[in-house]
Amino acid sequence: MIKAIISDFSKVLLFPKDKSYQGKLNALYRQLSQTPGYNIFQHFELNTELLNLYSTLKDQFALYMFTSDVIQDAPEVQLYIQSVFTKIFSASKININKKDVAAYKKILAELNLSGDEVVYIDDTSEYIQAATQAGLHTIQYINNEDLREKLSLKIQLPL
Repeated sequence: MIKAIISDFSKVLLFPKDKSYQGKLNALYRQLSQTPGYNIFQHFELNTELLNLYSTLKDQFALYMFTSDVIQDAPEVQLYIQSVFTKIFSASKININKKDVAAYKKILAELNLSGDEVVYIDDTSEYIQAATQAGLHTIQYINNEDLREKLSLKIQLPL
C-alpha cells in the first residue's frame, strides 16, 4: 500500500520561462540570482496545477521532495511548497547522488518505509532507474496529464 509520494522539483514543479533552455535549473538559478533585484519568478514558473494536486493528497499520503541541489530553498518558492511537503531532501546537502540506488535506500531508511510503500516522481530517466532498482514505484514526469493518469493507477486520486 502506498504511504508516501516523493517528488523531484526541477522540471517537475519548476520550469524555466525560457522554453528553449535545456540545462540544469540550479545552474541557471545560481547565475541569475547574482543579478541585483533578482526575482526568481521573472525567470522560472511553478507548476501550480501539480502543486495543487499534491496539496489535495497530503491528507492521505506523506509528501516529500528529493531534489539535486538548492533552488527550492529560494524564499519566494518556500512560500508555495513548505505547506505541501513534510520534508525536502537535497542530494547536494546530504552528499548523495540521485543516480545512486543507495540514495533512495537512505531516504527510505530515514522515512522508515519500504520501496513498495513509495511512489517516486522525476523527469530524469537515470534517477527513475535508480529509484526503481531501490524498489520504489516510479513515474517519469512528462507532463501533468500523463502524471495524473499514471498516478491514478497507483493511488486513488481526488476527482
